[in-house]
Amino acid sequence: MARPLVLIHGYSAEGKDFAKLKQALVQRGIDSKDIDICNYVSLNNEITIKDIAEGLDRAFRAHDVLGSPTQEFDAIVHSTGMLVLRAWLANAGPPAGNARLKRLKHLVGLAPATWGSPQAHKGRTWLGAMVKGEKQLGPDFMNAGDLVLEGLELGSQFTWDLAHLDLLGPEPFYDRGPNTPYVAVFIGNSPYEGLASVANDPGTDGTVRWSGCGLNTRKITMDLTRVPVDNGSRLTISHWAANRLEIPMIAVDGRNHGTLISDPEPGMVGLVADFLKVGDPDAESVDAWLDRAKQYSQVALPKMKVNPGAAAAGLQGDVKKFFGHLLGHSPEVEMEGWQQFVVHARDERGDGITDYMIEVLTEQDGEWVRFEDMNTEVHPFGPDSSYRCFHVRLPAGISGGGVKMKARINASTGTELMAYQGHGSEDQELGPSTRPVEIDLEDMGNGNGSLFHPFTTTLIEIVLNREPLPLDKVSRILTFLES
Repeated sequence: MARPLVLIHGYSAEGKDFAKLKQALVQRGIDSKDIDICNYVSLNNEITIKDIAEGLDRAFRAHDVLGSPTQEFDAIVHSTGMLVLRAWLANAGPPAGNARLKRLKHLVGLAPATWGSPQAHKGRTWLGAMVKGEKQLGPDFMNAGDLVLEGLELGSQFTWDLAHLDLLGPEPFYDRGPNTPYVAVFIGNSPYEGLASVANDPGTDGTVRWSGCGLNTRKITMDLTRVPVDNGSRLTISHWAANRLEIPMIAVDGRNHGTLISDPEPGMVGLVADFLKVGDPDAESVDAWLDRAKQYSQVALPKMKVNPGAAAAGLQGDVKKFFGHLLGHSPEVEMEGWQQFVVHARDERGDGITDYMIEVLTEQDGEWVRFEDMNTEVHPFGPDSSYRCFHVRLPAGISGGGVKMKARINASTGTELMAYQGHGSEDQELGPSTRPVEIDLEDMGNGNGSLFHPFTTTLIEIVLNREPLPLDKVSRILTFLES
């Protein structure tokens, strides 16, 4: 019997949205009887992505074929479906004892919301409820799925924590061996058209950022505490785990977030069908398949490297000019692409720092000036602004290294009783009236490569001491009474 193929849709969608894709896969030789399409509730304000993952497990256990805990299967996920399936995998624990990783043989992400979506925080507004909200009379009427959207928000704690489980752990969830799934990611190079174009943001397929769909990621730690944890180094980049699977973005020409599955591009469908055989006896190797997929992607990449102009961010700036570029008019000098940085600031006890500032400086003509492209767009996570997402345009040549940079960091507790303390070039108290602490970014701590990688997401964790004031004597927050 062939492996079952499970299809999982995205937020506010339905299983029937896979009709065209299913038809295309059947034409590629996949038996319709082996395709199982999920349908889940996302427009309920009390439901989380973790809840949906538990619902997926319940549906598996009740299934005639997938109910067997050893039954292998493949999966194709769209948008939020990637987070649902990754959460299902992560719920079973680390790789050593995780039987779910061995069951899932191939995972294909179509425009996956791996790192969320710039549209998610808009969905919790009244307008979002009007456009996407549940319209059937009942307990969920006008619900927009608040907690699902919270998990999908840029820089969310959910995506941060999930990445630490499956992408940044000591053992990779997705490696090159037979006991973890092979993973491939596709995304369209075009935004929405017509009325839906109001939702478009630069660097997206209309819903998901090009830099926020792949699973290639690393984490940078800026440890500015008094005694750094990692062998005295204040700046470290996580190592690529041995045998980790490369999972880049594969670009699809002429498709947006919706048409990627409603009008699947034949070349992409062929690559997907071939990918579902990778690792099988006498089948193509994952390296050979990835080489073909990267070649296919080259056709779509030029549109994704057009610089929209320094003013373009979200719906602000020269948007009309930006979309003219995407449609192939008035081409400008290409960038290397886009990159996301998800930043979390915390103190030495693990508590979040919500009032902080981070700037990246570069050296020009002997002077340190702001690296403006690091400020293309900044989004603080609504429930906890200690998490922030930076969307960056990468100028040509920057990923090759050799660019002098430093980070400037400041933070405030909001009270004169406490202060954050940073230990970088100097040991200093931080606050609204003090100088920021600076840290050199030329040395990435362990020689593990450049800060910049096009079409990827990089995590940055900033760690500071939180101390009572004044720093050099008994503080006013607690004193002994005089006898």
